[in-house]
Amino acid sequence: MAAAAQITISEETLALLRKMGYEGESDDEIILRLIRERLVFSLDGRWNQILEDDEFLPLEEL
Repeated sequence: MAAAAQITISEETLALLRKMGYEGESDDEIILRLIRERLVFSLDGRWNQILEDDEFLPLEEL
């Protein structure tokens, strides 16, 4: 880790964060994993919306 920063969260939030973690996973690792999972989820949702809303032409028709 190149740099460190502190954030302030409530005890309730910390407890929930740690419940979402796997055994041996640090708070930083939990947060990073959750962010990455959310990014994938967002991209997946966007891709599904494109497939649903847009029309596609077969390559042979281009």
